[in-house]
Amino acid sequence: MTAWWYGLSKFLCWLVLRLGFGLEVRGQEHVPAQGACIVASNHVSFLDPVVVGVACPRRLTFMARNTLFTHALLGAWLRGVGAIPLRRDESDASAIRRTLQRLREGQPIALFPEGGRQFSGALGRAKRGVGLLAISAGASIVPVYLQGTFQALPPGARRFRRAKIRVAFGPVIAYTKASVPSAAEPAKAHQEQLAQAVTDHWHRLENMLNAEPRT
Repeated sequence: MTAWWYGLSKFLCWLVLRLGFGLEVRGQEHVPAQGACIVASNHVSFLDPVVVGVACPRRLTFMARNTLFTHALLGAWLRGVGAIPLRRDESDASAIRRTLQRLREGQPIALFPEGGRQFSGALGRAKRGVGLLAISAGASIVPVYLQGTFQALPPGARRFRRAKIRVAFGPVIAYTKASVPSAAEPAKAHQEQLAQAVTDHWHRLENMLNAEPRT
């Protein structure tokens, strides 16, 4: 991963999002200053990874569809920011191993645990994969909710639209040794509990933003 390339990309994207979409960010203090964590975001637009990367105070590792790496310029940029290629049409054990390795090295990663963009623009449910990664790596989860990216670039749109983009990070869903399921608590059930906690936090963050006056 090239730190200067990530930093330059982040700065340029911040300029576009701030000047073009009035980007506002809440709750950055919830992101741990060091150590592994999973930044778990809702997903409604191709803009979402860029917005999460700009809003997060730490450098993130993203997973990106492997076919994107075949494009000369886009592929070079993705490799430059340290993205991990992911085969979406099958279980990609290699991508999971590389993601777990980054977490175990104390690096934060970004994840969109709904499993794909929500084409309606409404919140979906986090899948239990986010719980599996958290338990496997001993990493905390930071829920983040994005508002306005669906309006700015909805699925199928060929151009950007005027919209206000806001981001809210929620309190950490902490990982502790007590989080490891016992023999009486099946692993799948525990992963589902963590995924449900992420979904619940998204709804709280959505309600918080909707209650705030728009500037």
